[in-house]
Amino acid sequence: MLEVVVKDGRLVDETGVKNTDLGISDGRIVEVGEGLDGAETVIDASGKWVLPGGLDSHVHLDQLSSKGDMTADDFASGSRSAIHGGTTTVVPFAAQHRGMSISEVVDDAFGRAKTQMVTDYGMHLIVTEFNDVSVAELERAAEAGISAVKIYLTYDRLKMVGHGALDVMKAAERFGLPVMVHAESDAIVGWSRDQLVAAGQVQASSHATSHSRAAEWAGVAEALALAETSGATLYLAHLSTPEALDLVQTARGRGTTVVAETCPHYLLLDESALEAPIADAAPFMCSPPLRGKRERDGLIEHLAAGHIDIVTSDHSPYTMKQKLPQGSNTPFSEVANGLPGIELRIALLWTLVATGRLTHSQLVAVTSTNPARVCGMFPKKGSLEVGADGDVVVWGENLHAASWEKLHDQVGYTPHEGMTAHNHYVRLAGSDLPPLLIVSFDRFDQGRCLSDSFGGCRAADRVLCNSWRPRVLSDSVDTWKTFRSGPTWDTFWPAPRSAGTRFSPSGAGRTVFRRCDRPSGRSCSRCSTTTGFALAT
Repeated sequence: MLEVVVKDGRLVDETGVKNTDLGISDGRIVEVGEGLDGAETVIDASGKWVLPGGLDSHVHLDQLSSKGDMTADDFASGSRSAIHGGTTTVVPFAAQHRGMSISEVVDDAFGRAKTQMVTDYGMHLIVTEFNDVSVAELERAAEAGISAVKIYLTYDRLKMVGHGALDVMKAAERFGLPVMVHAESDAIVGWSRDQLVAAGQVQASSHATSHSRAAEWAGVAEALALAETSGATLYLAHLSTPEALDLVQTARGRGTTVVAETCPHYLLLDESALEAPIADAAPFMCSPPLRGKRERDGLIEHLAAGHIDIVTSDHSPYTMKQKLPQGSNTPFSEVANGLPGIELRIALLWTLVATGRLTHSQLVAVTSTNPARVCGMFPKKGSLEVGADGDVVVWGENLHAASWEKLHDQVGYTPHEGMTAHNHYVRLAGSDLPPLLIVSFDRFDQGRCLSDSFGGCRAADRVLCNSWRPRVLSDSVDTWKTFRSGPTWDTFWPAPRSAGTRFSPSGAGRTVFRRCDRPSGRSCSRCSTTTGFALAT
């Protein structure tokens, strides 16, 4: 007998929408079709949208910045916030700072994550120093489950440029890891910043001036050239201008494999926020900075055309005290950059669906399916097909005004305060289906859902603390098994623990990305039966 049936819902995946039932047992989707009955729990999803759980492949949790600030959200609070927003898997970073070994930071990050995470999770690796020893360490990191390497082309304490960047990319290509790049020109950013500070122009708007549109274009061009030279798969993070996507499309036409990412704040927020005094502008300061209406419209056009593969939150949770270490006298160059957004990511993107600028299937593709492919987690994540994990999110049509008081992070504000968002509720399944329901039955004793918390008491926090039972593969970071495509995806075993399931890509040396022969590149049998991420040509 089925444990759970989600009845009469509108099931959405990257290929389309179908009205049918979905059956879950033992934490897996085991049946999809009409007339499913006889389950222990039946959820009436009539008129609701049934999506695979979101996967946020770019979040900063429990991470020390290059300036010495620890993020306000650790693995526990950040993943708790994510799941309240319909994201059931997150991929934070193991961050290497100079003088640290890759092996040490990877072991440390995985060790902390396995005791704190309340969602499933993977891990990327930030590399700031690379030498002959690092090559072997990167190979071990790939075997341990790191899903991508990240480098920065700017910031004095982080940047990897020239030979160093090529060395990282070549090694990553050898071990089957995509390379995520923060692509801004260090020369343009650094020179502009120094000129503005010397002239005493330290207001918030100078941040946008120093991190100019041209800085992004030059950085993206440099990253593309490095990827083409090294043969690496390039993952361009948080693109903020349509011209950057034009460069990406041109490179794809030359045969370069590129994953393009943007964030909700680049689609919805405006650079005019940076004209305010710095104490008011700081919640909106990120790198690259917010842009104008022309850029937002252009990005949305690229998104609708399928040129942007992933929309992440780039959740960078710094409190106002951290962002403004000198209070209202803090110069723009000393503000901690980054915006929180892990919980509102999908809810805000629903506004593009509601206005007809994005389809439901495109929403699923960029928030769940494509990041699952890039991180080596598809088809267990990002899918509603039989065999996928039962991380199912049921969304209604309700609107609400975003407010930090209703969120679950530890930042203290949201830059999206007052904006219209969809369905951002999490409640216990009952006789009346709530606007948002997470059916993650492999994680709860007796198939319980996330509890009633949005806008009221934080009862869900108690449920997460007391009843969360994710699956793990091993008690040891060193001995846990890596995934490979095919039957070995099913090598989980249930184990009551306080941590989320740790996901690995397909193992060192695998081909993560595979170019598809079809023009759309997203739905052919070749792609759906491998861990390859087929990019549009």
